[in-house]
Amino acid sequence: MGTVNKSDLAREIAEKTGKTKSDAVAVIEALFDAVKHHAEQGNTVSIPSFGRFQVKARAARIGRNPRTGEPIDIPETRKLVFKATRPAA
Repeated sequence: MGTVNKSDLAREIAEKTGKTKSDAVAVIEALFDAVKHHAEQGNTVSIPSFGRFQVKARAARIGRNPRTGEPIDIPETRKLVFKATRPAA
């Protein structure tokens, strides 16, 4: 197993669609931009037979400085999470 990067995906998409690699990169970028935009709006982006992108909030909490043991305030954070769906049988 290895790592597949955006350039690898673009080359494969270009080969399968008969488009240029630069067109495939533009499509990939547009997809990522759309997911980011909708996630920032608080929407869930669901792609059937692939997965779901959703923003999850983690509540503010009190943590500890590992060096001194002093309590510290950790603010609320939001992160984009992806959950794969099961492939269609």
